[in-house]
Amino acid sequence: MFRSLEEFSEILRYKELLRNLIARDIKKRYKRSTLGFLWVMLDPLLMMLVFYIIFSGLFGKTVGNYTAYVITGIIMWQLFAQGTKVSSMAFIHNRNLISKIHLPTAIFPIAIVGSSVAHFIFSLVPLFIIILFSGTIPSYYIPLLPVTIALIVIFSVGISLTISTLTVFFHDVVYIYDVILIGWMYLSAIFYPVTILPQKLQILMSLNPLYHYISLFRACIYDTTLPIIEHLIFGTAFSIISFAIGWTIYHQNRDKIIFYI
Repeated sequence: MFRSLEEFSEILRYKELLRNLIARDIKKRYKRSTLGFLWVMLDPLLMMLVFYIIFSGLFGKTVGNYTAYVITGIIMWQLFAQGTKVSSMAFIHNRNLISKIHLPTAIFPIAIVGSSVAHFIFSLVPLFIIILFSGTIPSYYIPLLPVTIALIVIFSVGISLTISTLTVFFHDVVYIYDVILIGWMYLSAIFYPVTILPQKLQILMSLNPLYHYISLFRACIYDTTLPIIEHLIFGTAFSIISFAIGWTIYHQNRDKIIFYI
């Protein structure tokens, strides 16, 4: 317990390094891209366009403002998926720093999740443009948006610590997680309404953390009909559980990491 608290305080002391690592990750991701940082805004728009063309005929009439429905789901999903996927190799890609300098090792996957938050903030630009030009009335729950972001970030850090630690010892985890992410995306009600599912599957959907974070995000942006208290309770519980598991797995193995990377 004491060592955990000590590492938390270490990460706070290295906050300048954390900022530099986040900046490095952002620059690295778009270093050789012609459009550069514009992809942060174009990516969710292009994905939304694809989903809209393919699925609007099926689900457009069952969902009010289908465009806003899809892009909110995509943006929240990308915040989670991009951060956790890239962070799976966080320790391995930073082996030189870890082996030569004394650092709180957990700072590397945390920094990657932090860079995903920066991307998320910029991706809000096309979202609010769509909300503005579609005539959608912004939600009065919008003050809860920082809470929603904090919950999914804590959840993502927990998953990132778990995946990045396991990858050090079992490299196949990276490929397994890629497959899990694909299935997880289609099970998170990004482009279809939950109401089309049978009752039993709707109940199972409540066990999907991303469904709650996406629903919270939609409630904060435009859809005030969603049961926000229910999603807040589930979202908070999943965040605490994810972080507790991730930190435990990392903390129990952190002294071994340097011998396997």
